[in-house]
Amino acid sequence: MIASGTISEIRCLLEEGTLSQRSIAARLGVSRGTVSAVALGKRPDHEARRRLRGEDLIPPRGVPRRCPECGRRVQMPCLACYLQSARQRGR
Repeated sequence: MIASGTISEIRCLLEEGTLSQRSIAARLGVSRGTVSAVALGKRPDHEARRRLRGEDLIPPRGVPRRCPECGRRVQMPCLACYLQSARQRGR
């Protein structure tokens, strides 16, 4: 996986517009395909996504019990209910 800082640096160099994608790839030690994917917006920023997911998720703990919303036997808070509500919110 490519570091988030490298992806940010690729974006900065692309925005400057002074270097070609080939020279950016050579300078940062990544493939030309990676630089192209960043330029086209096809390369997701996995690090940012991971941080976003972890910010509002409380890790389950304790003894499994019935969830009052879905009825599943889970450790609270219910991850299934959390994921379902996140999907409905459009994440």
